[in-house]
Amino acid sequence: MKAVIDTVKNIISPEQNWSKFLMKIIGVGVVAGIGFAGYQVYTGSQEEEGPDDSIEVIFDEKPEKKFEVEEILNDLTRSNRDISSIWLYDWPDARNIVPVFNSPRNSKDPLPSGYWMPGDERVIGNFVLGSCTRLDREFPNAACPIMGKEDAWGVLVVEYIKAPEDDPLCILPKKSCVRPAKVASMKISEILYLLPD
Repeated sequence: MKAVIDTVKNIISPEQNWSKFLMKIIGVGVVAGIGFAGYQVYTGSQEEEGPDDSIEVIFDEKPEKKFEVEEILNDLTRSNRDISSIWLYDWPDARNIVPVFNSPRNSKDPLPSGYWMPGDERVIGNFVLGSCTRLDREFPNAACPIMGKEDAWGVLVVEYIKAPEDDPLCILPKKSCVRPAKVASMKISEILYLLPD
């Protein structure tokens, strides 16, 4: 503690002439000013916003976005006769998924339990990394994440009546099974999370 007090005394104490003393005071002021400015830039650059909202919250707060998303999904259903159903799920936490839209309305839920099943770990990893994949289910399908700014907040599952001939396993990203789901999920991600209000 004595060393700290001696250092402060040496900085404040006058020198043999006023010019040296003035140079010390200006140097300390410049260093303090740079430190203060750096701290202000650091605290100002931190985003005050929390994480993105879930899909259900966005639909409740901004119904116009819900209509845009429903239009995209209905267009997707009408554009391909091999599609059996389309399901959009909200993914509010690590384990649970909540259906928020399906087309046609009387279709059977491909994930009826409301949470991920054991064995879906690989699928979840793909979603977190922002890539489309296939759910390990008996029906042909393609599943793509709905990406927020930093994380996946939903899943779009497209179930097919029969797998397309050019991609019988529904795993090739540029073929007719995965591509429509990927394009729709990217459009939905833009509407919900990436475009300004």
